[in-house]
Amino acid sequence: MEYIRGTKEFTAPPSVVVLGNFDGIHIGHRELINKANEMAKKLDLKSLVFTFLPHPSFVLANKEPVDLIYLSNEKSMIINEVDFFVEYPYNLETAKMTPEDFVSEIVCKQLNAKIIIVGEDYRFGNKRKGDINLLENLSTKYGYKLIAIKKVSYNNNIISSTWIRKEIKEGHIEQANKLLGHNFSILGKVVEGKKNGRKLGFPTANIKPSKNKLLPPNGVYLSSIYVNNIKYNSITNVGTNPTLNGEEKVVETHILDFNEDIYGQEVVVELIKFIRNEKKFNSLDELKEAISENVEYLKKYIGR
Repeated sequence: MEYIRGTKEFTAPPSVVVLGNFDGIHIGHRELINKANEMAKKLDLKSLVFTFLPHPSFVLANKEPVDLIYLSNEKSMIINEVDFFVEYPYNLETAKMTPEDFVSEIVCKQLNAKIIIVGEDYRFGNKRKGDINLLENLSTKYGYKLIAIKKVSYNNNIISSTWIRKEIKEGHIEQANKLLGHNFSILGKVVEGKKNGRKLGFPTANIKPSKNKLLPPNGVYLSSIYVNNIKYNSITNVGTNPTLNGEEKVVETHILDFNEDIYGQEVVVELIKFIRNEKKFNSLDELKEAISENVEYLKKYIGR
């Protein structure tokens, strides 16, 4: 996959283009991407996913910036089965483009769209005035075919990034994972901490997430961690570690049966299931006992 970001100076080969925000990259988004790959293979075109960077809510004055389910580098990791992933610079100039100018100048000229695939509620252009009706009306003029995909539902509710964001904020990781179609993940470099976990007999790989990254409530979670693309079972604490007087929110992961030096390496932590809330213990012995119980829970979970 070719990853294009931070520039407007590019021209793609003839492509099947998917347009959207792709914050959560959920089951509904997968429908669009799978259709693009299918059409690209059938018609000997390239598949291309297009979104904006930063998210428009960080630029528009009347918008409250959203907590991002996935950051830019995480999206490029998850959207890896297409030929091109484009994160187009979003600024006030881009925001002022009329819907037709967006289609003609960016989608058709730069992205070289022969087929455009969108969700049925897709909106675009200045003040979001463009919709699938306009895209259909412009298709003859600009020589592309439009495919609008119906929204995907789960338990009779339409899947959306807003819904997934709510589930993650409430700590409903299992539900969020069902809607995403994959385990919610956090990408980051392992940084040196105070090594308190090692002193307790449970060393951890620590990640300091970006302030814009959406995280679930502070607590302990069953998890998996990928180190050098190898998956390991793990337990992850999201929070400040109050027993040890922590102040900064970090993601600390104890990897089962693992004892390698991975400082500075990029890892991916997937949260699978909520275990308990973060709490301040009265002593280090109580904390150590609680961690031991969490590890035993993990082993039983693996056994099941």
